[in-house]
Amino acid sequence: MNLNYKLIEPWLLENKIKNFKNFKISSKSWLKAGGIVKNFITPNNEEDCVKLLKFFKKNDIKFYVLGNISNIIIRDGEIYTPIINLYKLSNIYEEKTKNGLNLKVNAGTSTTKFSKHITSKGITGSEGLVGIPGSIGGGTVMNTGSYGSCISDYMTSVECLDFNGDLKNFKKDELNFSFRKSFFQNKNYLILNVNFHIPEKNFIGETETSLKMAKIIDIRNNTQEKKLPNLGSIFGTKNLYRDLKNKNIIFYFTYYLYKILSFIIYKFSNKNFPTYRKLSVKMYIKLLGLDTSKGFSLSEKTINSLVNNGSLKANDAIKFITKMKLKIGKCANLENIILDDIE
Repeated sequence: MNLNYKLIEPWLLENKIKNFKNFKISSKSWLKAGGIVKNFITPNNEEDCVKLLKFFKKNDIKFYVLGNISNIIIRDGEIYTPIINLYKLSNIYEEKTKNGLNLKVNAGTSTTKFSKHITSKGITGSEGLVGIPGSIGGGTVMNTGSYGSCISDYMTSVECLDFNGDLKNFKKDELNFSFRKSFFQNKNYLILNVNFHIPEKNFIGETETSLKMAKIIDIRNNTQEKKLPNLGSIFGTKNLYRDLKNKNIIFYFTYYLYKILSFIIYKFSNKNFPTYRKLSVKMYIKLLGLDTSKGFSLSEKTINSLVNNGSLKANDAIKFITKMKLKIGKCANLENIILDDIE
């Protein structure tokens, strides 16, 4: 253990930066699982972030920056590595221009808040982001998106700090966005603000944007887990069932059988569709040879979401997802982030 960890608490107290000692990650994680963090730090503003990073650099202290903890599994037990959480930095600033609207969004702002803010003004283009549980900062790192909307669509630049505490500004074309990927992955930056420009052509009226958002919310409620704690999609894919058909001949025929039956049941007996999805998940669990007997299971709505049935241990979830990734192989890339080696 880094002996400099003992310097953290008195320094935070001296600099009046809020620190939650012995913080239960399970209380904030969307999976409701994880260990005890000795120092869970919530800076009040950008100045605090600069001071924090310079302090950690000076004292050779490793740290993590986490948003809403909506796609990250953190191991059980005591965690000495400090965690920075930006939930207090959650404002949206806007400026009207001749050809649209400029937005400056704090990294701690929830993606859903951002989507609803734009939609409420009758602006289309971000309706698909509603219901995504992450933050704007985390969403930028993952280039999150769904239902025709992607967080990078109208992005112009990103303001961040390197781990020396120095301010950096990246233009969109420098960030190498692709499906669920960005320049920031595996890089040492703390995102502060994300800037957007929404063109005037996207101003279509609140009635139409509200209808679009309501439709997407309805689809999410029918196809995604909403009742039990979960971390959203385990794998970064538009359709895991379709991806798995490339695994072998059994999955190939299972996928097309699933697709045909889905169409028939949804078309002629919509009320039985949830039951059919549940049976499909059970079938794929058996095909993949997965064990879901330790306080967790896959969602009854999709095989691409792990849910907490009430007694889940983070370490068991990590083992399960690791095994599931091995079973799936190259068919899909892991989207959930696993922190099992955090000190």
